[in-house]
Amino acid sequence: MPVLETDFLKGMIDPKDRLHQRCLRALRRLKTREWDVSSTAFLELDLILKGSGASHADRASIFVALRAEIPKDSILGLTHDGIGRAIDLQSKYGARIEKFYFDSLHVATAILLDGVIVSSDVSFDQIEEVERISI
Repeated sequence: MPVLETDFLKGMIDPKDRLHQRCLRALRRLKTREWDVSSTAFLELDLILKGSGASHADRASIFVALRAEIPKDSILGLTHDGIGRAIDLQSKYGARIEKFYFDSLHVATAILLDGVIVSSDVSFDQIEEVERISI
């Protein structure tokens, strides 16, 4: 089952995001259990929001809204296997791909499932262990 990453969540919460409509279509696939979302995408989104100066209240309301839309059973948890695989990926691709830490966690989650990640990030095309589907 393909795995969505952080650009899906960012597109979901921002109607002005260029990916917003595509993310709404992706949400339908998530709700019908055709796709899943990486749990680390939520952490990365919160760090992005915090770094951009979003208030505690705004961050909390965003995650309450996401909780209402995204089925809990469609969220793939990070495991020790996933972290181990991410570390291997960081070693292999970290020097070539900028800001690869969270991406390595998303990719590792996808690899452990079926090797397919859904993303607008073309840097995933450099990773031979996964196939990227454009969101």
